[in-house]
Amino acid sequence: MNQNSDSGNYKKYTSKNPLMGIVISKFMKDLNETIAPLEDLKRIIDIGCGEGFIVNNLNRPDITGVDISKKALSIAKQKNPGCNFCTGSIYDLSFKKNSFDLVIATEVLEHLENPDRALKEIKRISKDYCILSVPNEPYFRIMNFLRGKNLTRFGNDIEHVQNWSSGEFVKLIETQFDVVELKKPFPWTMVLCRK
Repeated sequence: MNQNSDSGNYKKYTSKNPLMGIVISKFMKDLNETIAPLEDLKRIIDIGCGEGFIVNNLNRPDITGVDISKKALSIAKQKNPGCNFCTGSIYDLSFKKNSFDLVIATEVLEHLENPDRALKEIKRISKDYCILSVPNEPYFRIMNFLRGKNLTRFGNDIEHVQNWSSGEFVKLIETQFDVVELKKPFPWTMVLCRK
């Protein structure tokens, strides 16, 4: 099967642009450093896993990936044999309450019309920890603009419905969770929080 996708996520993670490679590496490093000290992570879920790049980076067999795109999941399954992938919506996940020790949702909430509803569903299936990340505005737009992406929209990604600064995103997260740690791997905001 052809392992290509036209999604923005796939293009981001497979970009030949050296600047993009640097920022993706930093993001992955920060994600790994955030997860490393967490104990007793038996069940992990990556919501909005796309083509499985985060799952692949974490290199653990105990990860479940969920996405709405069957095409993306097909690629994720090829990249991560042995991991469990299923189709689903962040608004209505088919898992019991407190199912996962760690819930990851990176680059998802900015695409949603109702992020509050998504956070409630994330909280429902979380037993303890969550790692959530979104683009840090306006830095994300500047980064896009500098690499020649979305020039007519001044760097704003057409798929992004929400635009938060780090402070705004932390305030949103605090409506449902206790924030444990804030990281800012340019141009994103990453939050470790607990139920």
